[in-house]
Amino acid sequence: MPSTVSLQAIKRVGWLAGALFVVACASSYVKPLVTRGLTPEERKDFIIQNGFGLSEPVKQAFLDGLVEVGMPREMVFQLYGAPNRTSDGDGKWEYVNRRGNLVTGVSFKNDKVENVYGDPRGGLPLDGESP
Repeated sequence: MPSTVSLQAIKRVGWLAGALFVVACASSYVKPLVTRGLTPEERKDFIIQNGFGLSEPVKQAFLDGLVEVGMPREMVFQLYGAPNRTSDGDGKWEYVNRRGNLVTGVSFKNDKVENVYGDPRGGLPLDGESP
């Protein structure tokens, strides 16, 4: 009988260790910020309807799911959704992960992106990488 109890205890400990590993991996994963906003198809429609007067690099960055210097505040909102934190009288928007750590920050001047800090890709993997 003691060997059965030991085997069950080992199984429970193994299951618990596996569950903790999965939770640890999940908490370090950063879901790309672009998943909070418009879908790729909706971004195309947005550019068709609202892209007049925007530079080609800003349009392309938006289509690619990236924030670009010179991008209007509204486009950042459409791309990443509402910020998790704001400061400087709404002049800085910050997007954070579940632990509250900065993923991407955006500072504005005259309602246009002046600077992007943190991860400039908003958690998107580099070409060829998987998230």
